[in-house]
Amino acid sequence: MSMAPEANARLQRAMTYFNYGNDAAQKNNFDYAVQMYQDACKLDPEEIKYRNALRGVARRKFENNPSKVGWMVGTKTGPIKLRARTARAQSKWAQVIEVCEEAFVVNPWDVEAARLAAEAAEHLELLKLAQWFLETVQNVADDAEFFRTLAAIHEKNKDWQKAIVAFERVKKIDPTDEYALRKINSLAADATIHKSGGYGEASRRNPTPGNSGPEVEAKPDAEELRRQQLSPEDRLRLAIKEDPTRVGPYLELAETQKYKGQLDEAEQTLAQGLKAIPGETLLQSIHAEVQLLRLRRAVEGWTKRVAKDPNDSAARTKLDQLTVILNDYEVKDLRRRMGQRPDDLGLHLELGKLFARQGKHDEAIGEFQKARTSLPHKVEALFNAGRSFEANGALKLAERNYEEALRAVDAEDMVMFNALHYQMGRISESQGNIQKAEDHYNEVAANDYGYLDVAQRLRGLNSPPSS
Repeated sequence: MSMAPEANARLQRAMTYFNYGNDAAQKNNFDYAVQMYQDACKLDPEEIKYRNALRGVARRKFENNPSKVGWMVGTKTGPIKLRARTARAQSKWAQVIEVCEEAFVVNPWDVEAARLAAEAAEHLELLKLAQWFLETVQNVADDAEFFRTLAAIHEKNKDWQKAIVAFERVKKIDPTDEYALRKINSLAADATIHKSGGYGEASRRNPTPGNSGPEVEAKPDAEELRRQQLSPEDRLRLAIKEDPTRVGPYLELAETQKYKGQLDEAEQTLAQGLKAIPGETLLQSIHAEVQLLRLRRAVEGWTKRVAKDPNDSAARTKLDQLTVILNDYEVKDLRRRMGQRPDDLGLHLELGKLFARQGKHDEAIGEFQKARTSLPHKVEALFNAGRSFEANGALKLAERNYEEALRAVDAEDMVMFNALHYQMGRISESQGNIQKAEDHYNEVAANDYGYLDVAQRLRGLNSPPSS
């Protein structure tokens, strides 16, 4: 009985520390604010507003800019996360969370710490807290496994739409992940069933009046027997017929048809759904994916036909027509997605790449310049903008974008590091600045001597001029 007053006193102390932290934060005394918020979190681990305040003040120390954390941060967070992993190995879940909060003070965008803390919260059955940990770093995460974990947590919290969005990020990062698409469809069906109470379940009868015993399973009637004899696809068609405004049956039927390679039938099913439920965003998304699959398959088929007989002018014409249709549809679909997610600047990066592939470099540059304002996409957007400026012959502007990208690139991202130095070397070489070109090529060669033709270019620069 003494536990209730003791628990109440603990929560009151947590609120007191929280208020002290707020006062300190308003006076820009960040270190003291961090200490007070940490103490509040230890006393009341389930209260998310304390952690939210702690994370907020930690990020203010870096002007809310992850790039200001510094590349040496790993030397500080590494030992802390090692302690967290040790606590995890011992199933000390509350301790894992406390230790991870220490890592967040050093780097408030630490994705690994967020995953460790979320795992611990899940073991403690604090699903909302686990969800919050992952959501705080999702804007800087870039690996498919993170978003698979995030989707699973959303699903456990019955946040169907968030889970769907997370699996869409998985597909974006790993287009070969068929499981992600199946989960998108099943989650949409779960959301629909949750709202409508389900379909296709065995019917149960209430007990007869006056019978206070348990429910009894009713024998299937003639209608139920007929349903049981239908194929899964026909049952879904019947569900659509009975209630055309439910999303789940359309998605499940289309997924089944797609799995069987029946893309035309899948497109017709989804089009039927969009006609019955105009503007339904998930149906629009899956319909667009199927349409793109159909178009790409057609382009691939006609490409093979032209390769087999280059003199087939009719095949060449058909291929050209389909390519234009595919390009236009890809642009249309990206613009649709932008309308749904106006804050997702990664879509501008995708659209810029698409324009660049089509040779529309002016349009591409405009999209890349929008995307570069997003920290996770900045370096890639600057690199691609440089490529498009090069294609337009604007070498000074290309060089400017590459230089800015080099200043921002992660020191461990050797792929982008090499690509940027290689392009800078090419520009310097074309402008006759041999020493500068050699310096850039040497940066690449020091990491990967077999990179493209960098070894050949270095030999060419160092060869004596022919007499």
